[in-house]
Amino acid sequence: MYNAAHVRTHGEETLSSAMAYIKGHLQHAAEQQTIPPSILLDQVRRTLETPLFRRPRRVEARHFISVYERISTRNDAILELAKLDFSILQALYCEELRTLTLWWKELQLQDHLSFARDRMVEMHFWMLGVLFEPQYSYGRIVLTKFFTFISIFDDIYDSYSTLEESRLLTMAMERWDEQAAEHLPGYMKFFYSKVLATMKVIEKDLDSQGNKHADYVKKLLIDATKCYYNEAKWREESGTPVTVEEHLRFSVPSSCCMHVACLAFVVIGASGDAIEWGMTYPKIMRASCVIGRVINDVASHEVTHSQLKIYAIFYFICSFRFMDKFQILLVL
Repeated sequence: MYNAAHVRTHGEETLSSAMAYIKGHLQHAAEQQTIPPSILLDQVRRTLETPLFRRPRRVEARHFISVYERISTRNDAILELAKLDFSILQALYCEELRTLTLWWKELQLQDHLSFARDRMVEMHFWMLGVLFEPQYSYGRIVLTKFFTFISIFDDIYDSYSTLEESRLLTMAMERWDEQAAEHLPGYMKFFYSKVLATMKVIEKDLDSQGNKHADYVKKLLIDATKCYYNEAKWREESGTPVTVEEHLRFSVPSSCCMHVACLAFVVIGASGDAIEWGMTYPKIMRASCVIGRVINDVASHEVTHSQLKIYAIFYFICSFRFMDKFQILLVL
């Protein structure tokens, strides 16, 4: 019941009250250690720390294998099958990381972009939260490459380029042509050429697999750079935002949650209508983007207190009762 209550919708007061009631009793029982057997107590503590629906499914599978192994009434055949399944998928994930690591090294981006971080394992782990099934192995590779580039674009627009350089990069992305890089700074030219080359290979691979929507990979990347530029331009021109809504109007699209969802649609072979629907920011997509943006801002603030973009956090909390507005914005 406690886990189920976490997926309630806005306004379901009965479930909200039930969750608060159950949480209090579970916390008391966990503190007093009055929950037999110990295996159940461990599960309660784990659930109180992070509810089930917020955990990556494959990571949770590994945990539950250990839990199930301790149950006296377990089915040993099912347990063995679960272990084999986990080991097979783990080997597949390692092979994907090998492919991605070789690709990253061949790019040589760190030799030309001092700020380019090797986040391959991190990005791949993120994408396991999107698609963990074995049949989507190539899809995970595409998603990881795409968002490795997104991470670098984010750093460029946010910290390492002037507004004019950002404008030139955005224009070059819209043109999608090697010749468009002639006015870019040296490090941008190199990065731009690697982006175009990688996306060309991805589109070719998807086409060869019979995927009819490979062109959306390019469209989504171009749209992401536009989002970054619009946010950078707004931040440069307007300074401190007047309202929460103003901040989110520019910063929510640059969370790129829509882009990861729609690219996932592409690689699993969803219809063009589904992809186009996702790109219109329907309510469920916008809510995900708002959550992603706020979590990203808070995490960025915890890493460094000096970044200019983090001014919004304290400003909103102090002046606009941000969390109240945040709850409302998720259902607009």
